[in-house]
Amino acid sequence: MPTVNILPFDQKLGYPQRQKVMINGVAYQLFYRWNYQGNFAVLRIRRVEDNEIVFEGKLTVKNPFEIKDPKTHEVLFTILPWNVNEKKAEVWVFW
Repeated sequence: MPTVNILPFDQKLGYPQRQKVMINGVAYQLFYRWNYQGNFAVLRIRRVEDNEIVFEGKLTVKNPFEIKDPKTHEVLFTILPWNVNEKKAEVWVFW
């Protein structure tokens, strides 16, 4: 059965912000920013151990993304932006 959590986002800090999180025993750095020209949130996920970017893209509500290893293309986890706007980013993560 998959594990479901919410990626950390501190509404008091707003955009941009960095967070660190452990997903399935691996450390990742999250960088949230707001694209003011396009009016949407962007998330970059970087694996800490090798500094590899595993995802960078627009957070489209209720549009899931499979996050894959850039070299092996193995699915690491899935994210689902659930409630994202200019004040918050609620992104679910499944592994």
